[in-house]
Amino acid sequence: MNSGNIDDIFVAGHGSGRPGKVEGFENAIVEELEKNNYHTRQQIADMILEKFGIKKVCFSSREVSKKNGIRRLKSGSIPAKANASAQREFYNTILRPVMLKAMADKLTLLFLDASHFVMGCDFLGYIYGKTRKFIKTFSGRKRYNVLGALIFVTIKVTTVANDTYITAAEVCEMLRKVAAEYAMKPVHIVLDNARYQKCKIVSDPAKELGIVLHYIPPYSPNLNLIERLWKHVKSRLCSKYYDRFDNFKGTIDAIIGETGKGIKALIDKLIGESVQIFDTLVPINYNTFAVTNVDKKKAGLVA
Repeated sequence: MNSGNIDDIFVAGHGSGRPGKVEGFENAIVEELEKNNYHTRQQIADMILEKFGIKKVCFSSREVSKKNGIRRLKSGSIPAKANASAQREFYNTILRPVMLKAMADKLTLLFLDASHFVMGCDFLGYIYGKTRKFIKTFSGRKRYNVLGALIFVTIKVTTVANDTYITAAEVCEMLRKVAAEYAMKPVHIVLDNARYQKCKIVSDPAKELGIVLHYIPPYSPNLNLIERLWKHVKSRLCSKYYDRFDNFKGTIDAIIGETGKGIKALIDKLIGESVQIFDTLVPINYNTFAVTNVDKKKAGLVA
């Protein structure tokens, strides 16, 4: 200190700090998280203690996940009987070519399906607040049935609705509506294999009206884009009480009526060229699958 420059003595040195408890185990922990299903941070902390002998509280287990890109993601579902190869063949040989022709204004493409809205407690959702909230529910089981036909390009929806049942008669009524409205171009309709849709009562009028019906493979709701509209409608009905059936029906009709108008920009994000196909998923364990590390176009997530 007497002979040198005192400023050289007081230099802040940055050490590496104390190594973390999970150092050396992170890759194994990440592999375990990817391989099995853990729903909470506490479950992750318990797994780290059980498998690696390291005690971590549930909040500190977050550092392992965050550092390695592990996020809490909503899981998707796959129909257990879905045939991924049949879905891919239908998409490549029928659906995609028809979609391209519709975008080129060579034909009118519609996606047809029925949804059944039960007035009651079927649409509970999440509500922010300090305490849990309870919603009054309707005492009966009144049901509003809506058969919808969604135009692929314009996102306009044509409906046939009742409060009894959807049958082949309603499907034929829809065919006549569509044929009258879009008579200037060939009409193609994508629909599922419900008995009241895949029958002679429906196929014969379709031929007479010049409408081509394309039936998707069984257990393939992901190929019928109108399913996304029904999901959107049900999300708008969440956690609301309707004291009259007329109000319930009117709300549903209003939401559907907005699709080609006020909320078209939102619906365009849900319904477009993107189609989910499951042939790129790989099994992780007995009931979980994940997307392989391939380009989205190859994965079928983007047309």
